[in-house]
Amino acid sequence: MSDLPYLPVCCYRRLVRDGTGSAPYYVCGCSGGIPIGTVGEEALGLADTCGPCNIPVELSPTRRPCLFLVPVRLWKGDALRTGFSCRWFGSLKPKSLPGEAWQVCLGCPHWFPRPEEETDVPRMNAWFRRILRMYWEPEPPHESIWSVRLADTPTSWRERVMTRIGEIAGILFPADGVTRRFRKGRGAP
Repeated sequence: MSDLPYLPVCCYRRLVRDGTGSAPYYVCGCSGGIPIGTVGEEALGLADTCGPCNIPVELSPTRRPCLFLVPVRLWKGDALRTGFSCRWFGSLKPKSLPGEAWQVCLGCPHWFPRPEEETDVPRMNAWFRRILRMYWEPEPPHESIWSVRLADTPTSWRERVMTRIGEIAGILFPADGVTRRFRKGRGAP
C-alpha cells in the first residue's frame, strides 16, 4: 500500500472493509490480519505500528531475500514485534524469532531467490498462520519415561529418588510373564 507517504510501502498492509456501510480499516497480513489502524487516523496508529517494522526493508529485492523466508508480526507486551522464520526450518521453533532476515538465512544451503512481487510467493498466508499458531499456542506438555506428574510429585528428596528408581525398575523389568520366566531361569515360552 503506497498511499501513506510517511511509511514505507508494504504489500502486507491492506485496507479492508467488513461490509457495506462500515468504516474501512488497515490490517497487517504478517500478523494474521490483525487490525492496525482506521482510515482517517493513519498518522497516529499506523506510525506506531508500522514505523518500527523492518519487513518492507528486509523483503526489498535489493537485499535478495529468500523465497522460504516468512516474515511475521507477533504481540509482545502491547506492541507488534517483527520476526522472521523459515519454511525449511520453521518446525524447529527457536525460542524467539530473529528480528532480521540475515539471522535466519546466513549460511543456509536452501536459499532460493524470492520473486520481484511479494504476491507471487506461493501459500504465504498459510505460512503466516502456521508460524503464528506455533508461537501463540501454548506448548503441549511433553511426557517422557522419566517424568513425574505434578499430582504424584513426592515432597521430600528421598521420595523423589525412590519414585525415579521405581520407574526405572518398571522399564527394565516389565510386569509381563515373559520377563519373569527368564529371571527365574525357565527359558523361552
